[in-house]
Amino acid sequence: MRPQRRLFPIGFVLTVALSIVLFAREASAQLHWDASVQVGAMKRFLAERPSGGGDVGFGPTAQLTTHVALLPLLRVGAYVAHDISPLPGDGSARNITAGGLRAKGVFPLGPQARAWAFVGFGYAGVFQQSYETTIAMPTGAGTIESRAVRVEEAGGSFFDVPFGVGASYRLRKPWELCAELGARTGFGHVGSVYEYPGPQVKAAGLPDQNVVPAGLDRFAVGLTLGVLLDL
Repeated sequence: MRPQRRLFPIGFVLTVALSIVLFAREASAQLHWDASVQVGAMKRFLAERPSGGGDVGFGPTAQLTTHVALLPLLRVGAYVAHDISPLPGDGSARNITAGGLRAKGVFPLGPQARAWAFVGFGYAGVFQQSYETTIAMPTGAGTIESRAVRVEEAGGSFFDVPFGVGASYRLRKPWELCAELGARTGFGHVGSVYEYPGPQVKAAGLPDQNVVPAGLDRFAVGLTLGVLLDL
């Protein structure tokens, strides 16, 4: 009876260990995830621009996304995106990098194609390099004259909400071509690139001044193309 008593806990441990291994293998086999790399173009629209201020132009954009399937048609994951938003005139382009969480609902379009709708929530950081320009500035004699000045670098941040639709076509499993038509909204803007008095201006022989912020990044639209890995 003693040998049997000694073998019982060993057999129990082996049974539990085997069950864990089989469960892990089954869970791994059922786990589905995807990742994509996309590049394209984006157009931002500035809100609350100063009187006479121009809007920004089209700029390049790139993004990385990854998702894990919670349900057959629902996936959640994360995103990292970057775009360059050129200001009109002499102003240097603003570099905007955003990252956060996102979810997408997938809709099969056949054996090799599918579409999806996505929405996310994240945070964006903004950096604008310094640049040289000419502006009208008050002088010590009480007059105004055009002076060559240096606008110092500025930064800021805001909450980022991306949303849109996408589609993919399978080339050869697990590789797919993909495209997304997306939009972004922003709120909670802070930093010298957005808040008054704005970026600082340096001019030789004159007291420091500031330029009025170009506006707030409230809305943007973009189109991206890329490659998706689906496993």
